[in-house]
Order: sequence, then C-alpha cells, then structure tokens
Amino acid sequence: MSPDDWGYRKACIAALAEATALSERTIGNWGENFQRRPQYVLHILRMADMLNQIRKIVLPPDFPKE
Repeated sequence: MSPDDWGYRKACIAALAEATALSERTIGNWGENFQRRPQYVLHILRMADMLNQIRKIVLPPDFPKE
C-alpha cells in the first residue's frame, strides 16, 4: 500500500496498534504524521524490526510464524 492510497493512514494505525499494544484511538491522537508520538514507540518498533531480522537469519524458511 502506498501513502497515496485511500485507507493508508488507517492501515498504519492498525499496524502500529498491533506492534505496540496501544489502542488505535491513542495512536490516532498522535497527529496527522504521528509527530506527537511518545519517544518510546520508536524504540519498540526498532526492537521489533531487529527481532524480525534475526528471525530471517536464524530460523529456517519453513519455521512456523506463530
């Protein structure tokens, strides 16, 4: 999905809510470009990205996702 697609912001909010365990309403209040987000959210997302990268390197491709 590209930023120009209809529903992009809603999809971003849903993905952020899943990654951070925060409510979609809370995330929606961070502003149009999420500029009022707490700083700790960036740390959570960075850690999640690092874990995903480690999984790609360490786990076999057929390893169950959940």
